[in-house]
Amino acid sequence: MTDVYESTEQPDLIATHYLTSIEDVTEHLRAANRLGLGVRVRSYLEADEEDETLVEHWEVELYTSSPVHEGEVAEPDVAGE
Repeated sequence: MTDVYESTEQPDLIATHYLTSIEDVTEHLRAANRLGLGVRVRSYLEADEEDETLVEHWEVELYTSSPVHEGEVAEPDVAGE
């Protein structure tokens, strides 16, 4: 059996979910944890067309195993840098 951390291969992406509430994100993370799946979560802002405010949304990607391996540091994506 090969240890996940010894492999340099990226895990397979199972699904991507676009969510609008932190409660939904939390539910997805708990389910992924129960199933032993890897996750990557990103948040982003979108303009609300009705009242021209910014609304936070989340992207949750589910993987067959952790997308970050031991020794790697996950750095946030920063636009414009």
